[in-house]
Amino acid sequence: MQRCVKANESGLTLIELITVVSIFSIIVLIAVPKTGFFNAKTSEMRLRMVAYELISDIRYVQYKNIYENESLYLTIQTDHKGYYINKPGTMVKKIKTKILPDGITVYWNINEKPLEISFSNQGAPTLGGCTISLLNSNKRIDITILPATGRVMIKGDY
Repeated sequence: MQRCVKANESGLTLIELITVVSIFSIIVLIAVPKTGFFNAKTSEMRLRMVAYELISDIRYVQYKNIYENESLYLTIQTDHKGYYINKPGTMVKKIKTKILPDGITVYWNINEKPLEISFSNQGAPTLGGCTISLLNSNKRIDITILPATGRVMIKGDY
């Protein structure tokens, strides 16, 4: 069954629809506050995301050592701009490479250059505990690995 369109029926044309959507978009863009999410030097959210990814990677290395008996270790670069997950052997194999966004740096509290985090098959860190700090121009987040248990905790006013 076909419907006939009469000439006097009213509706929106494509141009009218595009105009209304454009005006609405401009109003929304003006009303939405600016966020510094993409500016890693000042964004607290970016710093938290990097911190949670680092915690996840540390826990991944710990999990592989405990449950799958795979000797992985995490190496933080001496230039403070990233880290690697490595698998030892005759040729070291990089499992993951993480370069931190510009403006975020990583430091640690023990005198190891570079810092290598590895765990025993019981889950305890082989070097003992340490604190890793992620910093940008506004904020600092500390990640602590406890010496006996290998528990990974995040500290800071995040």
